[in-house]
Amino acid sequence: MPASERPGLFSRLQIHEVVGAGDADGGICVIRCIGGLARVGQVFVLERDQDTIDPEVTLTLHVIEKFRRSLESIGPPHSAAVLLSGGPLEGLREGDVLVSHPLPDWYRKLEASGLQVLDFDRSPLLPEARRAHFAFAGYEVKPTTTVSHARPDAATELDRRWNALAMSAHLVDEDGEFCMLVPGNGCFERGWVRIKDPVGVDLPSRILAGAGHPEFLAVSVDGRTMCAVSDEEYDKWIIVHHFTEES
Repeated sequence: MPASERPGLFSRLQIHEVVGAGDADGGICVIRCIGGLARVGQVFVLERDQDTIDPEVTLTLHVIEKFRRSLESIGPPHSAAVLLSGGPLEGLREGDVLVSHPLPDWYRKLEASGLQVLDFDRSPLLPEARRAHFAFAGYEVKPTTTVSHARPDAATELDRRWNALAMSAHLVDEDGEFCMLVPGNGCFERGWVRIKDPVGVDLPSRILAGAGHPEFLAVSVDGRTMCAVSDEEYDKWIIVHHFTEES
C-alpha cells in the first residue's frame, strides 16, 4: 500500500476540474478529498512524486471554499473549490491525485528502522498513551530483565532477550502488527501508530540505528500487553506489562 493511501497519515485530493490554470503561480481547482484531513496551509505534490524528497512542483493549499463558505479543513468524501499556489496548474488533469508532503520526520525514521507505518490507531482497546507511559516510567516500575551497558555484547544480548520476551508476551499479532508510541517529542499528542514489522526480530538495535532512540514503547493491537525498552544509567531495561482494569 502506498504511503499516501494510509488514511490517517496523509491527506489526498482528487482533481475534478481545473477552473483557472492560466496563472503561473497557481489557480483554482474543484477537488474531492479521498483521504485524511486536508487543511489550509498544507503542501501537496502529485501522487506519482510522493516518494521524491525534493519534488519539482509543490502546491500550497491556501483557500478551501464550499457553498461560498470558507473552511479550514475538509475530509472525505467531501468536495470543494480550492486555491492552490506554487506553480502552474495546466499540467493537472481530471482524476489526478495530490498528496500532502513531505513525509513526517518520525515516519521516515520508523521506515529507516525496517518498519512499515500503517496508520494511526484510535482503537478503544488500546490503553491511553499516558497510562502506558506510566507503566513504562512510573516510580514503582521494575524491569522484567536488564542488560548492563558494560557488557561487550550489550546490543546483541538486548536484542536476544527482546526477541524472546516479545514472542512469549504475544506482542506481535499473526500479521506481524503491533502499535507504538513514536519515540521522541509529541508522542502523547500523536497517540498510537499501527506498525507492521516484516523483519520480525532485533527491534531494539533497529530502532536505535534507524530512529536514533535507545528507548521505545510498544503494545499489542488488542491493548493487553506492553513491551518496552528503557535506557537507564547502568543498564537497559526490558519491561513487559499486562494491562488490567487496575493497572
